[in-house]
Amino acid sequence: MPDPLTTLSGAGPIRAELEPAPRRSEPSRSFADHLEATEAPPPDEPSPVLEAIGDAVRSIGRGEQFVDGAIARARRGKNLEPGQLLALQAGVYRYTQELELAAKLVDKATGAVKQTLQSQQ
Repeated sequence: MPDPLTTLSGAGPIRAELEPAPRRSEPSRSFADHLEATEAPPPDEPSPVLEAIGDAVRSIGRGEQFVDGAIARARRGKNLEPGQLLALQAGVYRYTQELELAAKLVDKATGAVKQTLQSQQ
């Protein structure tokens, strides 16, 4: 079987000629200069992730106040109607769900940090 490179029309010996890169009219900038010239996002805008975490923490705080208020009303002997008791049950359920989710997130983050630190040793 013939060599496929030599059977091409006009194929000659393969030569690697290095030609200098064309000159640019503008002077080249260093990488540090380029980084300084790029615009960074304004520090006043918080990260969406931080906003979500803040919302979750505030929601957990509101849930805690709700549960504490319900316990305080029960201690004072306030009678609650069945609808109010169901609302209380739903509120406590939501509060416990938020706490469980927060605990899982903290556990996962802690595990990730531990794994990262162990891999660096």
